[in-house]
Amino acid sequence: MKVQTWLANELTFTSTKKYENPFEDVTLDVCFACGRKTLRIPAFWDGGDTWRVRFALPSAGVWNYKTECDDPENNGLAGSGTVECEAYSGPLEIYKHGFIKVIPNVRYFVYDDGTPFFYLGDTHWNFAVEEFDEAGEFAGDLKTNSHFKYIVDKRAEQGFNVYQSEPIGAKYHIGNGVDEEDIKGFQDLDRRFAYIAEKGLVHANAQLVFPHELVQFERYEDTAYLEKLARYWAARYSAYPVLWTLGQEVDNDFYFTRGDQKRFTKENNPFKIIARGLHKNDAYKHPLTAHMEYCSIHSGPGGDGTCPSTSSFREVEGHNWFGYQWSTGLGSPMSFEFAKDGMLNGQGKVCILYESRYDHLWTKHFGARAEGWFAYLNGLYGYGYGAIDIWLYKSRYDIDKESNDGAEVITPEDKQIPWSKSVEFETAYQVNYMREFFQKLKWWRLIPRFDSPAYFKADGENFYSIATDERNTEVIYFYNQNYATGMLNNLDACEYTYQWFNPRTNEYLQKHKFTPDVHRSYHLEQKPDKNDWVILIQKIK
Repeated sequence: MKVQTWLANELTFTSTKKYENPFEDVTLDVCFACGRKTLRIPAFWDGGDTWRVRFALPSAGVWNYKTECDDPENNGLAGSGTVECEAYSGPLEIYKHGFIKVIPNVRYFVYDDGTPFFYLGDTHWNFAVEEFDEAGEFAGDLKTNSHFKYIVDKRAEQGFNVYQSEPIGAKYHIGNGVDEEDIKGFQDLDRRFAYIAEKGLVHANAQLVFPHELVQFERYEDTAYLEKLARYWAARYSAYPVLWTLGQEVDNDFYFTRGDQKRFTKENNPFKIIARGLHKNDAYKHPLTAHMEYCSIHSGPGGDGTCPSTSSFREVEGHNWFGYQWSTGLGSPMSFEFAKDGMLNGQGKVCILYESRYDHLWTKHFGARAEGWFAYLNGLYGYGYGAIDIWLYKSRYDIDKESNDGAEVITPEDKQIPWSKSVEFETAYQVNYMREFFQKLKWWRLIPRFDSPAYFKADGENFYSIATDERNTEVIYFYNQNYATGMLNNLDACEYTYQWFNPRTNEYLQKHKFTPDVHRSYHLEQKPDKNDWVILIQKIK
């Protein structure tokens, strides 16, 4: 068998014994070795007498493999062999550099080879119901035979590199075991995972079920069962480029204090068990988080939102990044408290703006564009964008209500746009203008300066975000709806350039030079107009 590095492949084994409950009655691992490198990968039951191991090899060479089964009498699940692995020869970055990982006290994701990874995600909470083999009723005039594939292709083309999903609507029912019918549902998910990987997207996926469904499980409090489910998920999907996110808003307790429905608490949170099971059985140790509850606009870490200092998963083994849910009102000054909490109390872990206001649900293009700049300039080195009828297909959630982001009103009429139109929102291109802007810089060296007057003092209220690479590069995003800017402070006594960047059109205005005054300060010229603008300040070396 010949393979290429980092690409998912499979070995298939046929059981020579019948089991009453194949999912729980037998365990099979496959151990791969090449020199000193080893991988122990769990196999999964795939219906009937079939077991598979799905694997991706991280380096070229001849890999030997051998099975380990807890039923020594099952000759069909015993075997050994070799796999010849060559270096990946294709164009996709994720396979050229290797899977995403974290490095302790480095607050951004990197590829396996250490190259910084610029996270730009697109949100599909119920990707399992997006039509895979047909266009679907909302496709309009689009010429496509797959709703699901069309959007994946389009997002890859637009420059997104992360696909964010929940298994809402998955076609299996695993509250009390996994049977043949459930296998069909997992096989449906398989082809979705495989297609996302084929297009080079990292798949930030939640595990198994929506949290509210989990607490309805007959075996909801069966630790061994939850661990086995986590093992099964790792077996089926860890060979793809993935990030684990556990479940929708499960950190810190899935809103235990809201309503009277059956819920879990911080202490008995079952997703902690799933986290440990994933980490134990994931040979690649993909980054793992628990999607955090909503951080309200003005409240700080002591308020009603979840942030790193209030996370239930801070000390859970394997947890190594924080998936924020945070939004900022466009008509009010920036509250930096939640972002600061990541810097001060985030244990040196990666922080990502995983969920914010969705385009044409709770904001419009201005807000959806601005959230990306807020993220990267406030130490959340990643942004999960979302658009109406894509973040949750056929959703009726808040559709009939008017929303307000502080700058614009989003009417029920605004929210009726189908995915075939929203997939081409100008914002999808504008957040990629942001990506292109940052990737021209050493963006991973930019440190957020929040509201520190040592770096910048606004003329009036703080409608801005700023990050600097010491004194060499400074980036400020202004979202105030007037011309005001402010004073740069504590500059070096040398010459600088400044240049305005239009985040709406991807255009740079003319570059100018300046020298700080005797106080090592410089007052910026006013914004080119009342829209949002970015200014890039760089030291002349």
